Amino acid sequence: MSDDLTYTGERMASTVWRGYVTFGLISIPVRLYRAARAERVSFRRLYREEPAQDTGLLQPAGRASVEAVPAPEPKAVRSIRRTEEPVAPVAEVPRPVLSPVQQVSVRKGTDEVLQEKSVVKGFEYEKDRFVVVEPEELKSAASKTSTQMEIQEFVQLSEIDPVYFETSYYVTPEDAGEKAYALLYRALQTTGLVALAQFAMHSREHVVVLRPGRTGIVAHTMFFASEVRGEEEYHADTSAVAGKELELAQMLIHSLAAPFEPEKYRDSYRERLESIIAKKVQGEPVAVTETVQKPAEVVDIADALRRSLANLKKPAASDEQPRKDTHGTARAKKASRGAGHK
Repeated sequence: MSDDLTYTGERMASTVWRGYVTFGLISIPVRLYRAARAERVSFRRLYREEPAQDTGLLQPAGRASVEAVPAPEPKAVRSIRRTEEPVAPVAEVPRPVLSPVQQVSVRKGTDEVLQEKSVVKGFEYEKDRFVVVEPEELKSAASKTSTQMEIQEFVQLSEIDPVYFETSYYVTPEDAGEKAYALLYRALQTTGLVALAQFAMHSREHVVVLRPGRTGIVAHTMFFASEVRGEEEYHADTSAVAGKELELAQMLIHSLAAPFEPEKYRDSYRERLESIIAKKVQGEPVAVTETVQKPAEVVDIADALRRSLANLKKPAASDEQPRKDTHGTARAKKASRGAGHK
């Protein structure tokens, strides 16, 4: 069996929103599908029930067995049994029984389990001071999912900082909107602009970017300006950068420049985790390795850049060896010709 987990069943794309994209007087019925989704290995909290070591019966971990223990046999009887009875096979060690557990609400600082009806939502407006927001009040404040995505303006995509992008969706037209959809798609392609629109979905207001993809329209919901913490962005001091260092850094960047190929990058952590789970399901041992993080070395920046460039330009060992042999042979022939003249 492969180490990779295999998933059975076809994953069907689900509609996350449906409505209309309005373009001036044009109204295009569309649906949104998620264009990307983070894939993670999900775990459930489990209670481990350890098997009893003396009887083989299962009992909760940390709980003493209440079953009576028989009195030891006399020594003479034990010696007879050892000589007359066959040796019993070693019993297989029972495996722990795993069962799902559920979370409960516990009052902070105590072990008191609270009833669900006594748990409410509140906002801490001052230290240790709260105000309760009732479910009806939350419901009344939530935005109703709208059926209209109204385009407000068209902008250059390069003017939008990618930090504002939140979630990506594919926009697919309904049958009645295919021609108008194709018109908007082609217009976005030819003008080089993207559309900014507003709509409500899943009780939230959204600003969305509509841009032409490879074969259709792609939508990106955006964070609001108040949600982007621009003031926390680090301010780099470029005055300390020397001209030679900048030149070397630019050379290194151009040496590493390549076309964007997203399939080259994989979630290696998820792959390793799935491999571990697959091995455990098959009862295979799992090797645990500990990685030690080495502290970063303090190096001369210019020297590090030069060495980085040298490593990129250095030929492979298989290519380098023939050239050395060729030069050595040429020098030997030259020396032999000089000796002959003497």
